[in-house]
Amino acid sequence: MSQSYLSRIGSKLFILLIFGFITLPVFMVIWISFFKNQLIVFPPKGYSTHWYMQLADQGNFAMAFFFSLEVSLLAMIISLVLGLLSSLAITHYEFRGKQTLQTFLLSPLVVPAIITGIAIYIFLFKSENWLGFNLVPSFWSLTFAHVIITLPWTVRLISAGLQGVNRSLEEAAVDLGASKLQTFWYVIMPSIRPSLVAAGIFAFIFSFNNLEISLMLVSPRQTTLPIEILNYVFWKVDPFIAAVSTVQIIVIAGLMLIADRFVGLSKVF
Repeated sequence: MSQSYLSRIGSKLFILLIFGFITLPVFMVIWISFFKNQLIVFPPKGYSTHWYMQLADQGNFAMAFFFSLEVSLLAMIISLVLGLLSSLAITHYEFRGKQTLQTFLLSPLVVPAIITGIAIYIFLFKSENWLGFNLVPSFWSLTFAHVIITLPWTVRLISAGLQGVNRSLEEAAVDLGASKLQTFWYVIMPSIRPSLVAAGIFAFIFSFNNLEISLMLVSPRQTTLPIEILNYVFWKVDPFIAAVSTVQIIVIAGLMLIADRFVGLSKVF
């Protein structure tokens, strides 16, 4: 065997080992969710699906799921609208402070989520004294905080889609008498529809899975699914919580595959 062939095999094996190391916790959670006994021991004494059957009987998890769904969908819609307007400004216009605006919109990506959550909580708490009414805990405050962490993803994905639009098509539409609004609706929107779908999926995923920011802003009676999972594992760890996590993993993986189908994720990262 040639040395180049051996080096290729070695590099592939190394990448495979790294991939296995990263995904091992995910497969461990899925495996544990099928353990028969409540006590997690290795090797397991049997396998069962009855932990999945108990999901429907846990009302607190169902309420947390639908509350997370409500917040995530609203945050996704708002961040899509703001992300589309911001991306149009960044990709189609030249103005003073353009680079600063782009950096500002993407800045939440480089700040740890827990720091962002504490900063938002302090800001809202201080604003309560100025405005004279409660902002924390509040459904709209939580949604506002989720928009902050999802907006960078919508800006990034929609901007990638807009950069791929053929500008000559826009110019041709204007030359043929179309207004700017008509050009946007009939030329730009169909071209960036895959990016919009992917941006919406990413915004939903990051909002639905958020723990650090939500932890600062929820009330005891209204918690998101990640917080409900955290509350559960404070008291006990059993295959039931692994079953909840497995369902969450499957939903997220499905959404990621859809996003990759509409727009290659390599264009984003």
